[in-house]
Amino acid sequence: MDIANYVGLFLLKNEYCFLPGIGSLIVQKRPAVYNKETKEMSAPAYDIVYRQEGGSIDDSFANFIANNERISIAHAANHLKDFCAAAKADLKEGKSVIIPGIGSLQPNNGSIQFVKDPSLHIEGKAIPYFRNSDAVTAKKEEALSNIIERTNIREPKANEQIEYKAPSVNWGKIGALAGILIILIAGGIYLFMTLNKNKTEDAVPPVDTVQQEVAPPTVVIPDSTASSVDTVAVTNAPASADGMIQYKVALNSYPTRQGAEGRANKLKSYGHAEVEVFAKDSGSYFVVIPVTSLASDTTKIVDSLKRLYNPKGTLPIIR
Repeated sequence: MDIANYVGLFLLKNEYCFLPGIGSLIVQKRPAVYNKETKEMSAPAYDIVYRQEGGSIDDSFANFIANNERISIAHAANHLKDFCAAAKADLKEGKSVIIPGIGSLQPNNGSIQFVKDPSLHIEGKAIPYFRNSDAVTAKKEEALSNIIERTNIREPKANEQIEYKAPSVNWGKIGALAGILIILIAGGIYLFMTLNKNKTEDAVPPVDTVQQEVAPPTVVIPDSTASSVDTVAVTNAPASADGMIQYKVALNSYPTRQGAEGRANKLKSYGHAEVEVFAKDSGSYFVVIPVTSLASDTTKIVDSLKRLYNPKGTLPIIR
């Protein structure tokens, strides 16, 4: 690993470089000088100055070497120490230490001096500057004097009466704002009513169209001698000691078992786990729900079930 090459690169980039045990190299700027005799001004220049003090270990230089060599900072620091130790030994023996592109370190009566490479030319860091774009440069601004000359400034006369008008109200804008406010309020009310309506419809399970096409029978099943659905249910249903009777109300009728079971499963998914399928014969299948109530309450219960499950149909009672 040639550490001498990295000395010059780091020096020109950061304008300093510390060499442990040897010293430090610093880029300094000489100011511009005016020559009274020739009446000429010499531009500022940059030079490299060697200082024997300040040659401490610099982590920045070791990090710079590590990044370029793809090694750890510790290994880079060890290589830097070895280079400085070898350079110091060469200087004691009277040898020069070449720093490529920069110059050389040479012994001088027991001390060290730096000799710059004559072909080295250091330019200072560029100072950013701003310029107008072509569009701004091409734009012709009217002179302020022309604007002032065109402005007609009239001074009021001594006997001139100046009238101050009261501020007026812009009723057009106020009306527009009021209309927008009314529309927003009406929209909010409509949205609120729509959401409540949807919630109410979701609470009532939908009635299948197939269920309405097949009209339920108007007789009590299986008692074929009954003349009235409600009357037969009350009179023929066995009552318990406390006057309660048990019967089943047919919610819907279907010509196939598959249709009846589909309706029963849908009602169970809504939370009505007590519904079941009753088969009168091979062509009549009923979705029924068991009920236990007083005989006097049968009509009320049937009407309630009708409003909930089949408003357009008739709900027969099955014992």
